[in-house]
Amino acid sequence: MRSQEREKREMSSKVVDINTTGMEFFYNPRSIAIVGASSNAEKPGGRPLRALQNRGYAGEIFPVNPGYREIAGLECFPTVLDIPDDVDMAIISVPAKGVLEIVGQCAQKGVKAVVIFSAGFSEVGAEGELLQQKLTEIARQSHMRLLGPNSLGLINSANSVTASFAHVAELIPVSPRTLGFVTQSGAFGAMIYFEATQLGVGFSSFTSVGNEADTEFADFVGHLLDDPETSVIGGYLEGARNGDKLRRAAEKALRLQKPILIMKVGRTGAGARAASSHTGSLAGDDQIYDAFFRQMGIVRFEALSELTSFTILHRSGRICRGNRVGIISGSGGHGVTVADKCESLGLSVPEITGATRERLLEYLPAFGSPRNPVDLTAQAGTNTRMLTSCIRALADDDDIDIVLAHAFFQDDDGIERASEMVEIYESTSKPIVIMTHTHHTSEVSAKCVEMLQDARIPILSDGLQAAQAIAKLAWYHNRVRRITAGQAEPEPVAESPVDEVAQLLDGADSLSEFECKRILEHCGIPVTREGLATSAEQAVELAQTLGYPVVLKIQSAEILHKSDAGGVMLGLGSEDEVRRGYHEILRNTRSSAPEAAIQGVLVQEMVEGGVEVILGSIKDPIFGPVIMFGLGGIFVEALGDVSFRVAPLSRNDAEDMIAEIKGYRVLQGMRGREPADLDAIADAILSVSRLVTDHRDTIDELDINPLVVFPHGAKAVDALITTSRSGDAEVTETPPEPAKQSCGGTGA
Repeated sequence: MRSQEREKREMSSKVVDINTTGMEFFYNPRSIAIVGASSNAEKPGGRPLRALQNRGYAGEIFPVNPGYREIAGLECFPTVLDIPDDVDMAIISVPAKGVLEIVGQCAQKGVKAVVIFSAGFSEVGAEGELLQQKLTEIARQSHMRLLGPNSLGLINSANSVTASFAHVAELIPVSPRTLGFVTQSGAFGAMIYFEATQLGVGFSSFTSVGNEADTEFADFVGHLLDDPETSVIGGYLEGARNGDKLRRAAEKALRLQKPILIMKVGRTGAGARAASSHTGSLAGDDQIYDAFFRQMGIVRFEALSELTSFTILHRSGRICRGNRVGIISGSGGHGVTVADKCESLGLSVPEITGATRERLLEYLPAFGSPRNPVDLTAQAGTNTRMLTSCIRALADDDDIDIVLAHAFFQDDDGIERASEMVEIYESTSKPIVIMTHTHHTSEVSAKCVEMLQDARIPILSDGLQAAQAIAKLAWYHNRVRRITAGQAEPEPVAESPVDEVAQLLDGADSLSEFECKRILEHCGIPVTREGLATSAEQAVELAQTLGYPVVLKIQSAEILHKSDAGGVMLGLGSEDEVRRGYHEILRNTRSSAPEAAIQGVLVQEMVEGGVEVILGSIKDPIFGPVIMFGLGGIFVEALGDVSFRVAPLSRNDAEDMIAEIKGYRVLQGMRGREPADLDAIADAILSVSRLVTDHRDTIDELDINPLVVFPHGAKAVDALITTSRSGDAEVTETPPEPAKQSCGGTGA
């Protein structure tokens, strides 16, 4: 019997060569052992065995259970070690207490990949966590990959690998199978699989990662990027374990133009960060994830319909060259509703003008509308030529990027209408999306829908969902264009950070403003003219050199918020004011912070005019250094109008951060004011990105507040840096593609 299975395996073209990462053995194993196999097909140990046989899996199957000699016509073995042939994958479905021994046997046998259904590990407390750590140790020592524990397993539709006990494993696969799905929730992920399949979306694979003792969410996303069957990757994510790994997968996905769509839960209830900087206090976990997704071209979805509609639209293979939508509807109200939705999602619904408008007037009844949306009126159901003529007119219009048309196929002319739609679709490269509610109302409508689907024309039943899918696809294609157009590669990371900066950062948990600004200067960020005084006379000399008026600030690494300690005096305009101010600042701070070590008093030029912005960074435990930007002053305090990106940043990232805030119009110039120097802001953002990336193990938080931006140039007026001399043990991987460049930057 085993020789027959081996012959079938060798004849199969779907069992492919194994790559060196080990992940391939999950999806393309040449043989599978099921430990805890059962003759009862309803048990977790019986369901994958039945599915593998029913689906025609081409490799060998080895049931393992000391209580049986034979299951489902296959020889059953007492242990994995008793199997005479090689085993690529083992499925473990036994109680938790027996898993550790079996995993050890798999390592001894040389099994390449292990799927663990069993629960009772880190999800149940400290004892289970300890047991799970032992599983991880065995996997790492033996170079064997683990999926789980506490996993529903995985399904690979391409070769009938069904290593799952989920009921969805019994569903008949839907074609085309383009969606690879990875989930951190087994049950919810299976629900998504079931409902999406009912809506006509085919899965290339389904993976439930469980407790992620070895492999994690990002590992499977990264692997699916190389899967030729997968053109879209979907995921349910509660929290990434390694931000660098997920970033590398997302960057590769953009290069390959394979969209990643993620449902990230946990938008609310994130705990406030205990932070000394404004940046830290304003950054919430979900804000950082949201910024990371935008930066990396990951489409975030909240409802299943968003995933299914996007997948259906994407599999047409059409590129959205822009975001201008031409809408055709048989109902004025429906058309306006869809148009409103499009514009609320950032799409453009331009007015139809010129030759296209004249063409539409030829086809429409006198009471129809050639504007956008185009209103065919109720005659759309009886005039078979009007709809297709209008679709052709919009498809020919250079000012329209996507056509969204409401179609009916209930009459006898439906087949002819569908044929003409296919002809129009094949004559253009533009996306054409059909909205129809007549999928199953008659044999004619079913045939028409089948004709359109065979031509790869996307068909959606809901106009609002169609608008949402178009908006997400247009956003994604725009992100891909920006990547390929340049200025989108992250700034390179220095192999050896600048010595002067490293020396200033070394040996202190926090630095004074004066020390912080020396670091900023080294990194190309312009700072105010200033000097450090250790006596009243020295303060006066500095003030005379700088020119009145001046600012005095206490300098101590232990006083992070100088104003609260009475350590700041503004607009001092004479020698006497500076001398008195010097002594008053010292009295105030010695009273409010008697234990603080005082370095002296900073004498600084008084900066007037310009627009105040805030620029900062925190070190996130998942993603590492995160950059924040926003308007300063009351805007950041009261409104929290800020944007985030994960370092290292590209020029595009910096420009996106600037344009993303609601106060962008202030920077562009309002009521006769000159616009702020946006290039200087972008330069400063990139310099901060390089600084915190180069010193990611040292800098915990950085705040430049404010950075005053003028029509030409900018100056950092105040700065704060806190450090961690012990480094960050939670962020273990280095940023991608190190290069020989330090935090140079260009001063404005």
